[in-house]
Amino acid sequence: MIILKKAFVIILVFCFTFASCFSINYIMRKTSLISMTADNSRVNLVIDPGHGGIDAGTIGTDGAKEKDINLSIALILYDFAMVSGISAFLTRDGDYLVYGENDDKTRSDLYNRMDYINSIENSVLISIHQNHFDDEKEWGMQVWYSPNDDLSKILADNILKIDKLNIQQENTRLNKRSDNSYYLLYKSQVPSVMVECGFMSNNEENKKLQENVYQMQLAYSIMLGFSEFLTEEL
Repeated sequence: MIILKKAFVIILVFCFTFASCFSINYIMRKTSLISMTADNSRVNLVIDPGHGGIDAGTIGTDGAKEKDINLSIALILYDFAMVSGISAFLTRDGDYLVYGENDDKTRSDLYNRMDYINSIENSVLISIHQNHFDDEKEWGMQVWYSPNDDLSKILADNILKIDKLNIQQENTRLNKRSDNSYYLLYKSQVPSVMVECGFMSNNEENKKLQENVYQMQLAYSIMLGFSEFLTEEL
């Protein structure tokens, strides 16, 4: 009986959280569209939580590590994808760099991530990262997109559009085309984006990025942006 009560409370909290951010009708409609489109297009979503292991990524104003926030958001996004009927894969699902059992550890884990992405047929890449800047006032999601596939910009624009609609209405940031500073995007031959969810150098945003509810909102916005991309382009 206690277990049932706890489960009921969890469900209520979950429903309340998303009802406060998104229209229930909109959620159900988009989830249905995602599922139908996924069946038709057979897209394989590859979710890449940036950094990991000894590579902590950027450090927040309170010492928080980017790698941990990236993984948390990526795991939630993975769950949303699976519930929506989309075939999804993670480049990592724990706190480690990406190496196989017999891999040469002198080889960059970025090469291994790229090999993994290329090994999955009909893939679309969403890499999860956090931003950092000297000016602590900078904030907001921004998406970088691969220069090698025209669909990458469309995916990036859809993700940022949904984010601005549902979470960050005052966000004025614009998406950017990747250069060779972003290896996965620069080398990728499939639709690929890197979602910089927020600035860990901004004290207020850094705190929000560590909150589970906010991570869920970010992941769901990314999922809806991916849904728009699927229904419009594939």
